[in-house]
Amino acid sequence: MSSGLQIQQLLQSRVEIEKGAFVRIMGPAKIQILEGCIRILGINVCKGESIVINKYRSYCLVALENTVFSASLGEGGSIEKPAPGEEVISEWESTAKTIATNDKVVVVVGSIESGKTSFSTLLSNIALELGRNPCVIDADVGQGDLAPPTFIGMKCLDRKVLWLREEKGDYIKFIGFLSPSSAFAMARIVAGVVELVNKARALGRDFVIVNTDGWLGDLNSMEYKYALIKAIAPSSVVVLGEEFCSAFKTMFRRSSVNVYCLPRPKVVRERSREDRRELRRINYKKWFSDMKKMCIDMNNISIAGSCIFGGVPLSPNEIVELEKTLNTKIISSSRYLDVEVIVIPDEAQIPKDIVERLERKLIVLRPSYAKGVISAVLDKNLNEVGVAIIDEVDFNAKKICIYTSYSGEIGGIVIGRVKLDEQWNDSIRYPRCVI
Repeated sequence: MSSGLQIQQLLQSRVEIEKGAFVRIMGPAKIQILEGCIRILGINVCKGESIVINKYRSYCLVALENTVFSASLGEGGSIEKPAPGEEVISEWESTAKTIATNDKVVVVVGSIESGKTSFSTLLSNIALELGRNPCVIDADVGQGDLAPPTFIGMKCLDRKVLWLREEKGDYIKFIGFLSPSSAFAMARIVAGVVELVNKARALGRDFVIVNTDGWLGDLNSMEYKYALIKAIAPSSVVVLGEEFCSAFKTMFRRSSVNVYCLPRPKVVRERSREDRRELRRINYKKWFSDMKKMCIDMNNISIAGSCIFGGVPLSPNEIVELEKTLNTKIISSSRYLDVEVIVIPDEAQIPKDIVERLERKLIVLRPSYAKGVISAVLDKNLNEVGVAIIDEVDFNAKKICIYTSYSGEIGGIVIGRVKLDEQWNDSIRYPRCVI
């Protein structure tokens, strides 16, 4: 087997590789081992066993002995022999063994498509090989594997996996945004990750892997990653891609944090913007299926993430004066030091010149803004226990109606900034609260 082309000509029958040889596979694909053994992301797959590779994933496998396998590829799938130096799995595995042997908490950082998820999975699989009890925290709010978009999640693993997205997080934390770039999102992610690390320790888990998002390179992202790492206080940081590794070495010079610089794979399955949208849609369906409608008395639960319920109501006289100015009924109101918030009927019309004149000190909301917004269900200890989609906020009946699969007692709701339509699209994202 001297070239990728020759391998592709054998796809519908058999592929033979010698011990120590590498093969790169782009999904969708199914690999059936006929003779010998291969290793892929720390998993040994031997004669009679098979693996399925999703269409959004690519992996490098190495033959542990002379091996024969059959390969079935779907549309867009491929299998080829990497050029010398293209694959980095040997260096990754060596570093992963060092970290999984010695460390307690590790943070993985890198840009988009740098291999963060693959390396985090490899770390978890090797930790299991070494007899440790790993938990993986997925801190990517937009393209995470262990929680629905707008959440971060943690899975404590007792078996090896090839793709973390095949699992569901045991514990989730609500962020409410699809990107960490706002101050609100950054603060919530940092707090949420710290809580999850502490939860893993409380469960008696001895190895925690924090996989971060791909926002890296601009000033704010570097400051955010520093703040996140400092709050977590890990033993090690793994930086995938050498471009920014020196910056992290400088940030943590002479500290107790070890910084490992690892190369990113030269060839990966790149995801288009539509691929990323589709992955989010799939994840929404995975988490939001089997939901039932539930209406809750707003006076009996805590409500966070809301402008209208977080301030001080306007006085009756102030409401009367504002209704005259706007020429519409005000359903509910709230005042802060810097802004006033009101809810008006959906059908109400406010002259444009009045809106422009008041917009810097007045936020105008309508009940329908909340419909379809992703939210979180809390227990009485304010822990996230379920995901939800708001159906209606009824101010007259003092009820909030949600769709959720959670069936226990609800202590509170946190309202997010992302709205889903009936096709699971999340193109509507609010810069500020929706209700």
